[in-house]
Amino acid sequence: MVRIAPQVTLQEMLLAFQEVLARNDMFAHHHVQREPLSVRQRMTDVLSALTASAFVDFVHLFKPNEGRRGVTVTFVAILELLREGLIEIVQAEPYAPLHVRLGNPSRHLRAVPDEGPADAAPPN
Repeated sequence: MVRIAPQVTLQEMLLAFQEVLARNDMFAHHHVQREPLSVRQRMTDVLSALTASAFVDFVHLFKPNEGRRGVTVTFVAILELLREGLIEIVQAEPYAPLHVRLGNPSRHLRAVPDEGPADAAPPN
């Protein structure tokens, strides 16, 4: 029969057990598998959703049942479409929900160099 010393509390045992579990998790093996998710296919899905409606709520483009990977693939697809100028993300006012609409592909985003303060002397 196993006896627990009277000075050891259940709380201390639980803490020790949690440490064992944490140590065990550090040695767990992970198997990486290729997901059948395609950024290009998701870009097509987003564009299809936008042809059906002028505006789509940003959060409705994501499929939570696909998990973190699916959400990440959708986000990357949205960023790529935004970069290519095929979509625009709009917001009615600060902190309002984001909406996505078809963009004008001829209008591309470009970086504008910071010219600094108006009274700054030009570089030599």
